[in-house]
Amino acid sequence: MPERRAFSVAIFARHAGRVLLIHHRRLATWLPVGGEVEAGETPLEAARRELREETGLEGNFTRVGGVTGTPAGLIGYEEHQAGSKGLHMNFCFVAEVAIDRIVGDDSFGEHRWVTSTDGIDCPPNVRELVAIALREPEGREEGGSRGGGGGSDRGGGSARDGDLIRLAHAWLAAFNERALDRLLTLYADDARHFSPKLLARRPETRGLVVGRAALRDWWADCFERLPGLHYAERSITTAGNTANGHIVVEYERTLPTEPTLAVAEAYRVEHGRITESRVYHG
Repeated sequence: MPERRAFSVAIFARHAGRVLLIHHRRLATWLPVGGEVEAGETPLEAARRELREETGLEGNFTRVGGVTGTPAGLIGYEEHQAGSKGLHMNFCFVAEVAIDRIVGDDSFGEHRWVTSTDGIDCPPNVRELVAIALREPEGREEGGSRGGGGGSDRGGGSARDGDLIRLAHAWLAAFNERALDRLLTLYADDARHFSPKLLARRPETRGLVVGRAALRDWWADCFERLPGLHYAERSITTAGNTANGHIVVEYERTLPTEPTLAVAEAYRVEHGRITESRVYHG
């Protein structure tokens, strides 16, 4: 009987100079996040999906070299045996992520953010790819720079602003996808949120909720009541960094039953988490 073969992806998520490895339950070794490419997917699409499904993280895949047409974030191709799943023909990606708090699935138990593989039980190709992922400089974002009505990153383009911009993009993506658990990982445990809509609907709050449980309750109600709600990015402005910084996201709030509303939302960020957010309506 011929050996089973499948195309697969491995994603080396990178945050603050560290790379994520997970301890795979079935294979009992340390590996990057990854899985098989599904029918109709490109490797990059599969990489985005696997990273999101296994960790709750949104990746920023940037061009890191290769000829024109090379998928953003691709750092290598290798083949390896994957136990009963046969030969994996594996596309390897690196992706910047805005936070290091993950929401894991049942495919792994422990996880680590590493700066080397010294002392870690992992295959030789993983050691080599971690080293590449750690040293690979950031390239341009997939699709190039954005401007005008499509949303412009006006944080000066510096490395210190990059993580804040990625955090803003992760927030918008999680909100628009109704990914409540992923959205809440972006916030500190005691985060404060001010909103005119909150004040109007729940006047007893005076427009303020505090803590993840209260945020979950507010947004779960919002998602249930307003299934067509969408935030379309107009611009992102940043100052500082994820240790101590600020973000202002300007977006259009669209809902089929209501006029489009211009909104600015300001975030205070400390130690990689949003500690305070304030919504302003135009």
